[in-house]
Amino acid sequence: METIAIGKNIQREEGIGKVTGSGKFAMDLEMPRMLWAKIKRSTRPHAKLVRVDTSKAKALAGVHAVIVDTDCPQTLFGFGCYDEPLLARTKVRYIGEPVVAVAAESEAIAEEACDLIEIEYEDLPAVFDVHEAFRSDPPTIIHEEQAGYRRVPIGPEQYNPDHPNAFGYYRIRSGDVTVGFEQADRIVESTYTNAMIAHAPMERHNSVSLWDGDGNVTVWSSSQAAYCLLNQISEALDLPHSKIRVIIPKYVGGGFGGKIEMKSEGLCAVLSKAAGHRPIKIEYTQEESLCWAGVQHPFEIKLKTGVKKDGAIVSCEMFVLVNGGAYAQHGFLVTRQASYGPLGSYRFPNFKLDNYVVYTNQPPGVAYRGFGNTQIHWALESHMDELAHAIGIDPVAIRLKNVLVEGEVNTAGETQHSVAGEELIREITTAIGWGSDFVRKDGPWRRGRGLAIANKDSIAPSASTAFVKIHNDETVEIRHSAGNMGQGSSTTFIQLAAEALQVDPARVRTAQIDTWVTPYDQLSGSSRLTFAGGNAVLMACDDVKLQVFKLAAPVLEADAGDLELADMKVFVKGEAERFVRVKDLFRTPYFTGSFLPTGGELLGKATFYVSASKVDPETGKCGDDGLRRIFSFCTRAAQAVEIAVNIETGQVRLERIAIANDVGRAINPMSCEGQMHAALTMGLGGALYEELQLDSGAIRNADLESYRFPTAKDAPPNAGVSTHIVEIPQPDGPFQAKGFCEATIAPTAPAIGNAIFDAIGVRMTHMPMTAERILAAIDAKNNAAGPR
Repeated sequence: METIAIGKNIQREEGIGKVTGSGKFAMDLEMPRMLWAKIKRSTRPHAKLVRVDTSKAKALAGVHAVIVDTDCPQTLFGFGCYDEPLLARTKVRYIGEPVVAVAAESEAIAEEACDLIEIEYEDLPAVFDVHEAFRSDPPTIIHEEQAGYRRVPIGPEQYNPDHPNAFGYYRIRSGDVTVGFEQADRIVESTYTNAMIAHAPMERHNSVSLWDGDGNVTVWSSSQAAYCLLNQISEALDLPHSKIRVIIPKYVGGGFGGKIEMKSEGLCAVLSKAAGHRPIKIEYTQEESLCWAGVQHPFEIKLKTGVKKDGAIVSCEMFVLVNGGAYAQHGFLVTRQASYGPLGSYRFPNFKLDNYVVYTNQPPGVAYRGFGNTQIHWALESHMDELAHAIGIDPVAIRLKNVLVEGEVNTAGETQHSVAGEELIREITTAIGWGSDFVRKDGPWRRGRGLAIANKDSIAPSASTAFVKIHNDETVEIRHSAGNMGQGSSTTFIQLAAEALQVDPARVRTAQIDTWVTPYDQLSGSSRLTFAGGNAVLMACDDVKLQVFKLAAPVLEADAGDLELADMKVFVKGEAERFVRVKDLFRTPYFTGSFLPTGGELLGKATFYVSASKVDPETGKCGDDGLRRIFSFCTRAAQAVEIAVNIETGQVRLERIAIANDVGRAINPMSCEGQMHAALTMGLGGALYEELQLDSGAIRNADLESYRFPTAKDAPPNAGVSTHIVEIPQPDGPFQAKGFCEATIAPTAPAIGNAIFDAIGVRMTHMPMTAERILAAIDAKNNAAGPR
């Protein structure tokens, strides 16, 4: 059946504003009498605060407020583990931790004031290595009070005095791995690691705060999670939700997980009150945004897998250590999500996983696109390639042998739906000509092929609400709080509403996020917006349609249940000529505007909620409660690449890549393809280039000149990139659709790593696979082979 909006390449709602420059971001916001804030940050990785002298800063002309920890509410905030003060309290735990905040007439004055602040430290032992931090007798305990921290009760006991620096732990147990290894024909063990990398959104972290005369604080922010931010401000300021208003402009310059948590907003609010209720703005510098607004967690993943000669996996054991940095932030959830990552791809008859996230004196890790799945699939998919070579079968064959299928119950006891593993593998291998001959040598260049698959679960429990209003000019307005950061979610909502109401998408718009106006949404993350927010929008459309039918029924002298709506005409089913326009249901008394005779306004409201099965903390498995659901849904991705490696320089050149994604149903195919291309660039960065270089806790490449990103010259030629949308319907998705973009970056690194092995016979185990590391691996291989 022909659709109005579903499956159409509708122009992005924010497109014109972006290309013309008329769209306004939080960075563009300025207010009368606005002051500027700057932060004095720690220069020590771990030290007691002996003395903080702010007298010279306070005396500087143009300074209106200088605050330290004792000027802030004495609460702790966090995301699952409440361990962080707004400003360092008695000691600092990483280089870059906020110690003092200043508000002044200009950024220059605020910076000068920060320079005048004197801080005397008493250095404490610092720990940077995750193994040392994980010890039962570590060199230092970073959070001495950890046993008393308030936590979200999820998983097994999160604090264990035997590992006093570990703040999160998850385990999964199924079958008996020892018995499984005895049944294996071959056992392969390997360890994979990744570097700490930055989110680096185009719009740096920034916010504005202002108190009104009634004791309410309004916060404007570039956040990707309005209600998460509201809750964290409430925690940090010890202020009820009703006193806090969060506004997020319709234009947000990227987030990638790094803008879920509160950064500058709480400090802005405290400074605004201290400065006599003047508006305060803070804009992170590029260094602050790269290094101290949260980073991707470094993982170390040890795998031991037993496999039969035919490629069937019989046993798998994983031990994971996650470097959480100095504060928990999103570490507990990243660790949990990553623990389940392998179980969405393959069947494991016998499986054992232990995953710990550990405090160190390094910048805190936060959510990064994929919530740990990029790291876990880097290891797992490289390991799958190792298994294939160990038993002498094709890397495609071993994946097809073990990949999950529709309706299968995975190792965690969760029933799998909308499973596209085999379809994705066949799509990418056909596209790249897997198995066909190609020129492998070209001077110093050696060519190879590799592939990888990945998955990403979306969080549950999960809740989204939406309002859909029909105005008197028959314009439709969607009110939601799921921010659009460039992924096109607002346009998706517009298309869903247009289809549900049978109206031209050009007549549908979304409202700016404002927590005093727009209803609750959990967050813009976990690939959840199309699924959760989209379902809420459809339900709200159904609600507003019922209101329209109730008003139109007496006009048309028909039962409300016999009415339909299309093109803003309400008509009797089967009698298209018998109709009333929606705008004619409004009444206009003289020149005072219009109103409805009943109901106040045409405002549909709905909440979409996904519950989850109770998980056994000892095994990580869900009970057989009929639901068999740990996550909202699972999305899958696959990539096959053809690369060339220069054995003289270590350079990697990506020549061809096929990208396939399971989207349920493509609401906007053009937007889906755009997400694939964007994710490729991000995946390339993590795979080959991006790395924050630390020296005793200090980041040495904290600028865009020395922090290496992929550039246009690093990207494969357009003719070498093919994108493939695979539609395996998600039964409970809106029009059977679901989100997918987080999974897309996860296969890139292992596919390239596997292709490097195919090209030059060296196995890369650390990400990024820089030219220097590749040359070192070639040298190690040559040295191991001995003299020729």
